[in-house]
Amino acid sequence: MKKRIYIVTALLVSALCVGCGNKKIESETENKTFQTENQTDTATPEDKDLELQSITEADYTYDYTDDIKTDVDYVVSNSQSIQDELKNIDKITQKYSLLAESAQTQGEMNVASQWLYAIWDTELNNLWSRFSSSADSETKERVLTEQRNWIAMKDDVTSRYIGLPEENGSMYPLLKNSFLEEITMNRSYFLADELAKVKGEAFTMPEASEKYGVFVDNYGTDSVHSSLITRQATDGNDTADIFIFRRGGTQGTFIDNGNSELAFTADDGNIKGIIKINGWDGATFEVTETTGVSPFDVGEKFEFPFVF
Repeated sequence: MKKRIYIVTALLVSALCVGCGNKKIESETENKTFQTENQTDTATPEDKDLELQSITEADYTYDYTDDIKTDVDYVVSNSQSIQDELKNIDKITQKYSLLAESAQTQGEMNVASQWLYAIWDTELNNLWSRFSSSADSETKERVLTEQRNWIAMKDDVTSRYIGLPEENGSMYPLLKNSFLEEITMNRSYFLADELAKVKGEAFTMPEASEKYGVFVDNYGTDSVHSSLITRQATDGNDTADIFIFRRGGTQGTFIDNGNSELAFTADDGNIKGIIKINGWDGATFEVTETTGVSPFDVGEKFEFPFVF
């Protein structure tokens, strides 16, 4: 995730300087803070160093959709494994990130952020097509349900993470596309893992952040009931936003205790607790202290198993 943060931060700094049925779900999948950090590429003997056709100058009036699809198809066809494929998809991201660096206006930055989101969206579509045609019916139904839920919840999750358009002004498209890029990349890894199992391939998920992520409890439905968002704010503080279904919410800051445990303190001082991030398996929040008015009780523990 550090590389992603750098890309988005660079664009934001520049901006400041310048001022469902199966058919429905598969179609939407074809047309459509969980963060990873310190991702490393581990080369294997069968890895191929793919050469993508370069673009020397960005054209912010040009629709790169077909070009991106061509690059993704090339990567899929020439990668020796699912693991290798995901590594090579990141090379497409690097290619378009270089183009994005030339953006001068907020409008150009917004357009460039669409390219980066489209790369992982296209890869997710490609993975889904291959998975749905090769998985057995039981496996496909299980993953399809998860995919439906993810699609149904992502607009709500996006609003919880970045806020509404009127709260972000002209930067809203950039923030939205960057967040959608991140969660679509994460979803692609989940689906790649499922496809690798179907194909009988070994596959390793990237190292998950021990501090930042977006987690929900959807009670097995297609709606967000409870949510936990941890991230680094623009002022450098580590913050958490916790909402529990029918109970209420709280916002505050946290300190990393190590071992994926984050010591949380609400902004109003009424709630303290421990946030524990369990990699790609979700997160929990346990209340350790309350004073004054609090929607939670000491000792309560809430789970957020769905990772975005």
